[in-house]
Amino acid sequence: MNLRYNRHNLHRDRAIAPCLRAGRTLVLFLMAGLSLLIARAGFSASLTHNPVNPDRSAESCHWVEHAMGRSCVPHQVRRLVVLDTGELDISVGLGHLPVATTYPYQINHLPDYIPADQTPIPVGLNSEPDLERILQLQPDLILGSRSVHGHLYPILSRIAPTVLSERIGVSWRDNLQLFARALQQEQKANDWLTGFEQQCQRINALYIQKGRPSVSVVRSMQDHVRLYLQDTFIHTLLDQCGIRRPDNQDIKGFATRLRSPAQIRQLEGELILLSEYSPELGSMIRQWQGTGFWSLLKGRIIPVDDHYWMLGIGPLAAEQVLHDLEAIIRAYTPSS
Repeated sequence: MNLRYNRHNLHRDRAIAPCLRAGRTLVLFLMAGLSLLIARAGFSASLTHNPVNPDRSAESCHWVEHAMGRSCVPHQVRRLVVLDTGELDISVGLGHLPVATTYPYQINHLPDYIPADQTPIPVGLNSEPDLERILQLQPDLILGSRSVHGHLYPILSRIAPTVLSERIGVSWRDNLQLFARALQQEQKANDWLTGFEQQCQRINALYIQKGRPSVSVVRSMQDHVRLYLQDTFIHTLLDQCGIRRPDNQDIKGFATRLRSPAQIRQLEGELILLSEYSPELGSMIRQWQGTGFWSLLKGRIIPVDDHYWMLGIGPLAAEQVLHDLEAIIRAYTPSS
């Protein structure tokens, strides 16, 4: 009798156990959801009570037209937050070191032009800014781009006046002038662009003397190799300086992605300028170097700094790229 009863209980407990586990899982899920709602409610309440732009008078701010509308930016910006590397480059170039910035995915350091003792506070990834942290910092201006941050504009603009460019990379010169208007540094931006054009003229004269070698721009990622095309920051610089690109790269588009060493012949160009996104996490081009296809490369490979050539997308990065480009062309000797 007791044995039958215990067995019955055992079978019953085994039957009930999955339900209990499911119940506990549901409770934990509901608790997590409740915590998230509370956090969001607190964030929303903070936005509601945050004194964003209390004074929009002409004496305290100036209006700036941008990709999402118009914003009244304080005449004296003291707590700037930037949401991507281009905005960081531009703001520093214009003499405004931000209090906070985002970081690119898997990148944990900033360019050398940021003083080590003045590193901005990290506020998430460029694709996923930490909005609550930004709110806590009480910025008086936020800079970003519509292509990356447009969906966040309703929240960002409640935290602080927000100015967004239309896109990043290829439009870096327009972005420089837009953010210069926001920071009231138009003359500095115009002077820099004039100097940029003059430097490109010098590089082009040297380039012609060297026989106008074709130039490929290649970036090694973890799982593929990118061949950069016309719709990129780096192409705008090469094009301005009159640098010739191979036919398969002088076309519309962002980049051609190569995933097999058998495609290595596509790295055409007498000069192959190679950057690596995050070599400590893996680099596809290094895997290719150990294959028989590597010997098919005819161009001369020259490593370049990924942070300037690919991530900077602003005037300081462009300045360094032109410096590197001039040195590379000067050292080039045409093959006989």
